[in-house]
Amino acid sequence: MFKRFITKRNITIVSIIIITLLFLYFIVPISVPLIVALLFALMIEPFVKLLEQKVNSRKWSVSIIYTSILSLLLLFMYLFLTKLIQHIIQFSKDLPDKMNNLLSAWSIFEERLSKIIPENVSDALFNETQKFLFNIRDAILNYFNVERITNLVASLPETFITLLVFLVALFLFMLEIPNIQAFIKAHTYENTYNKGLYIWRRISTSIFGMLRAAFILSGITWFFTFIGLLFITPKNALVLSFIICLVDLLPILGATGVTIPWALYAYITGDPALAIKLIVLSVFLLVQRKVLEPKVMGKGVGLSPLPTLIAMFIGLKLMGFVGFFIGPIILIVILIILESGAFNLDFKI
Repeated sequence: MFKRFITKRNITIVSIIIITLLFLYFIVPISVPLIVALLFALMIEPFVKLLEQKVNSRKWSVSIIYTSILSLLLLFMYLFLTKLIQHIIQFSKDLPDKMNNLLSAWSIFEERLSKIIPENVSDALFNETQKFLFNIRDAILNYFNVERITNLVASLPETFITLLVFLVALFLFMLEIPNIQAFIKAHTYENTYNKGLYIWRRISTSIFGMLRAAFILSGITWFFTFIGLLFITPKNALVLSFIICLVDLLPILGATGVTIPWALYAYITGDPALAIKLIVLSVFLLVQRKVLEPKVMGKGVGLSPLPTLIAMFIGLKLMGFVGFFIGPIILIVILIILESGAFNLDFKI
């Protein structure tokens, strides 16, 4: 029976699986900029083809789109990142006072609540809560210490090199996508190529469409958040609106994951006017999200909240913070591959 298994086809399959696993384990972790560049090039390929039909040259089409992306990226880095670094340094300086204000507000709340509930219950509750707040304060202060900020600044050269590799790889992938497609087609059977092409089209339509829709929705959220923060805290409106926009990209959490805790903090520390403004902004952002999301997202392939949460948690445990985003995408890819009929799952136990 073992001799029957040792065939040329089975040896080839096992070899491909082993090589793939070794590739995923050793090569993928150090090739993240290249992989992201390839995925980004594939995501904007429809725009490249559309412009190519008008200018009758792929090189010109790629050059125009790439230059536009690079210009927007440099403008973003100049306008946002410089201010963000300043705000992070200022935030690290103001953080002890903010946490002390929160502790002081809790002490006042403790005095009021002790008159309502039994003394032994209130003492246990207040001791545990105060311990929790102190732990949060110490953890945040340790995270935003001078050494960590210095390490962040020291890592900027490596980050710059990674960004440079990404930009060069992006341009080359944009140029070479037709050649890559031709190479794959030349080295696969027609049935395999057609099935792979079907899977890829479904993946690109759903995932890239979902990502484009998410960025569009977050862009709209940024605009309304920026306008709202101009009336609430005009000095920090630009940076805070971008931070809220980035949080809005997270599945499930959304922009209100920042504005509502901020409103609670403002109310607890004795600024109810700011809290009311933030609650109004939160309600507006939530309503506009619920109204626009079905229209922008369309029908595409998506996940319900429970599978999304499970995929995010497993991705976070296996791959760290990046897995928080990659987990749901991998699950969608698996569902699309199973839907394509590449594997026969018609069985019962």
